[in-house]
Amino acid sequence: MSAKQGAYATGRWEPLWASEPYMSHRIVIDLSARRVIAGQDRYRKRWHPMSVRDAGYLRQILEETADDIFDAPREHGFELVDSPPPWALEAWPWPRVYGLIDDQYNEAASGDHDDSALHRGAVIVQRG
Repeated sequence: MSAKQGAYATGRWEPLWASEPYMSHRIVIDLSARRVIAGQDRYRKRWHPMSVRDAGYLRQILEETADDIFDAPREHGFELVDSPPPWALEAWPWPRVYGLIDDQYNEAASGDHDDSALHRGAVIVQRG
């Protein structure tokens, strides 16, 4: 991928299925790796960090429903950029606990959790 074209694509992706609350996504795609490398979900009038698992799931959705987005992102309203936008480089809320599913992570972050879920071999992961 030449620098003239941009190494990344960034833009909004609207869900194909209804959800409550309604959610949209802004994502960054590494075009050479054909991967979603960063994302945020917008619901309840705020942007929320997307988990690594959710970014992987969104990549799967893109591959199944709009595979050409990796080759022609502009046709999907995405902008080509040389580096990820500032929002994609923000630190995640801490601590990110490896091995927990999102629901368990949300419970842990809110303080409403079973301590055993946090101590089953959990390791704090750093985003680098």
